[in-house]
Amino acid sequence: MNTSGGRPNLRTLGLISSVALLIIASAPVRAQTAEELEHSYRPEAMEQALQTKERFDLYGLHFDSDKATIQPESKSLLDDIATALRNFPDWRLRIIGHTDSTDDAQHNLRLSLDRAIAVQAALVDRGIDLQRLATAGLGENRPIASNATPDGRALNRRVELDRVTDSAEAKKMLKAMSDFLGAQKTLSVGFDTVFEVVTPTDQKLGLASSGTATLARPDKIRVARSGGFADFEILYDGKALTLLGKNANLYMQVSAPGTVDQLIDTLQDKYNRPLPGADLLMTNSYDELMQDVYDSKDLGSGVINGVECDTLAFRKNDLDWQIWIAQGERPYPCRFVVTSKLANGDPQYTIQFRDWKFGSDVAADDFAFKNASNAKQVELKDVQDKIGDLPENFTIGGAK
Repeated sequence: MNTSGGRPNLRTLGLISSVALLIIASAPVRAQTAEELEHSYRPEAMEQALQTKERFDLYGLHFDSDKATIQPESKSLLDDIATALRNFPDWRLRIIGHTDSTDDAQHNLRLSLDRAIAVQAALVDRGIDLQRLATAGLGENRPIASNATPDGRALNRRVELDRVTDSAEAKKMLKAMSDFLGAQKTLSVGFDTVFEVVTPTDQKLGLASSGTATLARPDKIRVARSGGFADFEILYDGKALTLLGKNANLYMQVSAPGTVDQLIDTLQDKYNRPLPGADLLMTNSYDELMQDVYDSKDLGSGVINGVECDTLAFRKNDLDWQIWIAQGERPYPCRFVVTSKLANGDPQYTIQFRDWKFGSDVAADDFAFKNASNAKQVELKDVQDKIGDLPENFTIGGAK
């Protein structure tokens, strides 16, 4: 599986995208230099780190300048990685290239991926099955030190090894949930969310809200959500999209013929208004959720609101996500947690579901906007801050 660090596609990430832009402290420079880490390397330390922490940063794989050609002195380190994989035949490794911020960002992405692929090829030459090796290139997107100093840039130029799991059972259970929800012509659910942000002093703050969603496939949905700073409703009847800010008694409405799946994309990409748990509401949520996933785990049973659930965990380049799925003939989601890797503190967005109803148990709704409160129609820019995910006193700052 080759990835190149593109835009995260999980729509729920839109609900925590602002977290990555909050003002946060720069990543501190580590105490050791890259040269010191290279000289202190021991193969048994690499194996132990992969065994216990599931990751290890390599500082000894040398490449020709601005190229993916591995220099001859790196042979012994490649031999050590191959030996570790032979010692642990059940391991799968994801090889991730990183660069400093010198040169163009897109060039760095390509170079980092090419270097990861070169390491992969060298391990295959040493008899390692290609199916056990995945690659990715993150370029300058995941620094561990400041790029303002030579020592910091040297630390950022590294090859990362991640031990990954590919659980067929986890994917099977997620697919069963996707098939079940996708087959429901009508459904409704209540939900409670916690949206975490991180302050400049690394304090995590949780912003809570609650809401309801009613869906009639293929082209009708109503979502209401209220919190301490926002109270809004999204309505779609297959023809028009309405965003209602209840606190300000303002609404905007646009023509948007299509399906709910298309609307979810439109809300995310055009209006930056992702629906809570939107990926789970897609007709084929499995494909949406699994795109670019490189690690999947079945963590066993858990209990959410008295319901026994299967607990699954998945990883992507820029986020981790976890889901709890009810056991039995109706495998609906009970909790969904997305953790951003784009900001210090690993902030999360959590949505917990309640009162799932399906088919004839769902209350009738024509999904049309009635304007019972005589709300004033405005442009999106006038209602945008009334349906946002952050209070007005929160300041957006620089990315990690």
